[in-house]
Amino acid sequence: MNRLFLLVGGWVLLASQVIAGTPLNQAAAQAETGTICVTTFADADANGLHEADEGPLAGVNVNLATGGVIIATHVTAEGETEYCFENLLRGVYTVSFTDSPLYRITTAREGTFALDARQRLTLDPFGAFPVGAEGLRAEVVAQAAAASEDEPLDTPTRLLLATVGATMVMLFMIGLGAVILGLRDWRSQRRRAARVPPPPLDLLRPPGAW
Repeated sequence: MNRLFLLVGGWVLLASQVIAGTPLNQAAAQAETGTICVTTFADADANGLHEADEGPLAGVNVNLATGGVIIATHVTAEGETEYCFENLLRGVYTVSFTDSPLYRITTAREGTFALDARQRLTLDPFGAFPVGAEGLRAEVVAQAAAASEDEPLDTPTRLLLATVGATMVMLFMIGLGAVILGLRDWRSQRRRAARVPPPPLDLLRPPGAW
């Protein structure tokens, strides 16, 4: 009877531990998971290679997805040399790095990896050329200037410029024609004045001067 009681009690205790999720079960579950770690570097010469003098890059948004669904995300902090996604079940995961106006990516943007239980997977460093606030402002100004130079004029603007140009040409031609006509009229008057004969001398003598 005592043995039966102990046997039943043992089964009840085991069942309660399974339902409650004891630390023993949690430790066993964690032992079957893996870890994926990512690192970043500021690629100062933009050659895609992590060199000794290139430190970590802050502000990089990294996403972890499986089955096409993002399950975790992280933004690297200042001076953070490594970040790990932990307690991952065995499976296939995709790690992707998001574009940003503050840097230009020089290495792979994403990768897909198979993770086994109890595996610690450290990915190749993610590198990007840091632009910074001042560099970003200069790029925006340069792009705006290039767009204003290369952007073609729209139809209303072209019509307006054509109308203004035609009006200016017409006014110039009218003014030039008026000047030419004025010169011709002045020359005609000079010629008519030159053809009029002088009055006879007798008409110039006063009366009684005979």
